[in-house]
Amino acid sequence: MKQLARKPFFLALLMSLPLWIVFNNFIVAIMVALLVAFLISMCYSLYAIKQAKPKADAPESKTHPKK
Repeated sequence: MKQLARKPFFLALLMSLPLWIVFNNFIVAIMVALLVAFLISMCYSLYAIKQAKPKADAPESKTHPKK
């Protein structure tokens, strides 16, 4: 799945065939497949960026100690 998430156009082509049967319309199937494939790719990219971010970037508390 990781390889397909990196290539959204190829994933859309694979998804368009079953969607063509479901929707019985190739134009609608390819449009839905493109939207879903790019959404999956975007989500995977955000997940990969979040995993690569070091833990040190966590925001520190901005509260000042009372005197």
